[in-house]
Amino acid sequence: MARTFFATMAVALLLSGCSKDPMLVSGQDVFTKYCATCHQQDGKGISGAFPSLYDSEWVSGDKGRLIRLVLRGMQGPIVVKGETYNNVMTPHSFLTDEQVASVLTFVRQEFDNDADKVEAGEVAVVRASLTSDELYIASELENLLGIPSLEIPE
Repeated sequence: MARTFFATMAVALLLSGCSKDPMLVSGQDVFTKYCATCHQQDGKGISGAFPSLYDSEWVSGDKGRLIRLVLRGMQGPIVVKGETYNNVMTPHSFLTDEQVASVLTFVRQEFDNDADKVEAGEVAVVRASLTSDELYIASELENLLGIPSLEIPE
């Protein structure tokens, strides 16, 4: 079903003369629906409340940490680009792996960020590794890095 959606989006974009990656188009749509309320449509956030996504080490840094942040959310003080925030990021575990991958790819390639794509398979692996649905504490999440490796039991 996701392939059909992306194929349809690609054809529509080609016919309209736009060559934007369908994953970025989908990601922008997810961002508008679920992220822009706090981080604002322009990604600049709200000073003192919700951090900017521009040139952000949290966005362009470790993919595993960013995926965990989106899936489980976070609370507690966090410093982004020298400014302290102490609000709650709500969990978005209701999003599909494809939606999480597309929105994270969008923010990692927009707002003065230049980071590689997030794949739906990476989201699935991180999601499967989560043992709780409680919000992360910001200081706890800072050190949870990487995509877990899939170890196949013998």
